[in-house]
Formats: sequence, structure tokens, C-alpha cells
Amino acid sequence: MPRAKAGWDAIGNPIPGNVTACLDTLELDYKVQGDEIHMPCPMHEARTGKKDAHPSFSINFDEGYFNCFSCGYRGAFWVLVRDVLDLDASEAKNWVRKRGGAERVRKYLEKKKQRAEQVDTTKQINEASLALYTTPPLSACAERFFLPEDAETCGVLWDPARDMWIIPVRDPDTGMLWGWQEKNERYFRNRPPGMAKSKTLFGLHTYDDDVAVLVESPLDVVRLWTCGIRGGLASYGAGVSDAQMSLIRDHFDTVIVALDNDDAGAKACQRLKDEWTGRGLTLKFLDYSVAPHAKDPGDMNADQIKAAVRGAYSSILARF
Repeated sequence: MPRAKAGWDAIGNPIPGNVTACLDTLELDYKVQGDEIHMPCPMHEARTGKKDAHPSFSINFDEGYFNCFSCGYRGAFWVLVRDVLDLDASEAKNWVRKRGGAERVRKYLEKKKQRAEQVDTTKQINEASLALYTTPPLSACAERFFLPEDAETCGVLWDPARDMWIIPVRDPDTGMLWGWQEKNERYFRNRPPGMAKSKTLFGLHTYDDDVAVLVESPLDVVRLWTCGIRGGLASYGAGVSDAQMSLIRDHFDTVIVALDNDDAGAKACQRLKDEWTGRGLTLKFLDYSVAPHAKDPGDMNADQIKAAVRGAYSSILARF
């Protein structure tokens, strides 16, 4: 988690005494959920050219940090004030200080010290936990054949200290952060262990298409995005749950199942065909014949991916 501010840092990064009162003054709509505030991203349209159709912006009560996991807009509270009111940095910080920033910092540091004596705060999960991570570097993205800006749009981050992908896992309805996956070629970890990945889908809050394309890996969702396919969803593995399929049915009429081209993927596809045909969701399956040696969409080039999606066939014709 971000370290507590002290000395000049505490002065340079003021936290408002009442976050919701400040949002009211800024005339921003929001909803309070637990220890976080959720709302449409105020800068989403300016950054992407599109309105935030799937609200994905949250602010942490304690630290004032905000993050839009859709467009990547994030920072300290004064940054939000600067951009909404079109102020310079000094004016924005003064605006926050006048609303109890210094007192909020003092109280926060006292409470943080007390909590540190009682619990291990590194195990706490909230949006501020992601503030340490960055947009993935071009070199890492190039190895996966996608663009850094597409990774940022899809919410994929990077741990520069350990050269790892950071893949958030979020509540399917509210977008609240449940945890994340840390991974590279040699290491994989869920944090926290045991989070309910099978009850959500990666990409559910960022899709921009009428047809879903279901893959196993969140990184393949980013690959699809770079190819112009904006309906990518990831199940975090081959074991697609009924809860995940129900979520797809809630949001889409049609899904193209693009699980890995291996035995586990074939078995999962057969189960989905047997159990989900005729349940209010049109099932199609990715046409791997355009690249029979590809393990997953991430192994295909852009033309092959587009052809495989175009050639997706009905579950009636599917044989595994």
C-alpha cells in the first residue's frame, strides 16, 4: 500500500476533511459503498473521447486516492480538483487544504499508527493498493502483441519493482476491487488467496461491443482490444462457472467461446455446449482452423484473430 505521508509530503498532498462534501462542491454525482466512493470518471471523455458508459471510478475515503480502472486516470485528490476546476497544482492544493486537509492528514496518520500496532495493513485491499503500479511498459506489451494504452484501458497494470503483470479482480456489479493476480513467466499469485474469481469476469466493466468473446486469460482480452475486438471477457482460467455464464447472459445475447485450444479448453467448451445451449444465450465457438497450432488467441496474429472471430460457428455444429 502507499506509504503514509509525513513532513513535506503531508503538506504537498493534502487530503480533504470531508471527501463527499468536496464532491458536492465540485458538483459530481457519486455513490458511497463501504469505505470507497464510486462514480463516473470525470475525465473519461477527455481522455478517451467517450463518456464513461460503465462507471469505473472510485475514491478511497482514508487516503483520498482515486483510480479509474477503465481509462487509467488516477492520483491524489488534489489532482482531481485541479482537473475538474481547471486550476494549477498550487491552487488545487490550497483548495483542498481550506477544506480540512491538514487536520485530515493528522488524524489519518494517528489512526494509521494505531492500526499498524494491531494488524498487518499490507493485507488490506482497496483502490489505493493499486497506486504503486504503473501502465505496462512498451517492451512487455510488445511481447504480448498489444499496446500499453490498450492495457491501461482494460485495467491491466504493471509492478515495475518485480516486472509483473497486475490484473485486478472486481465485483461484477459495483466494480469494487476484490484483489488482483500477480504474474510473469515464472510466478503466479492471487492476492488475497481464495478470492471469488469464479463469480466475476475480467473486462465486464470495459467492454464496448454487442458480442462477447470469452477467453481464459485477461491478457488475451487486451490482445483482442488491440485488434479492434472490444467485447473480450476473461474467466481467469478454463473453469468457466455458471455464475460467469449468467453474467454474460445478463449483458449479451451472443458469446463467442474462445477458450484455449487444448484438452482442458475442449472439455470446458463441451460442457458449456451441453449445459448452456437453449438457455437464452446464443453460443458460438472460435474458429481455430485459421491457426490450428495456436494455443489461444494470444498466439494468433491480428488477421487470424479477426478471421477466427468472423468464422465462429454455432454450438449446433460444434464438435470437441
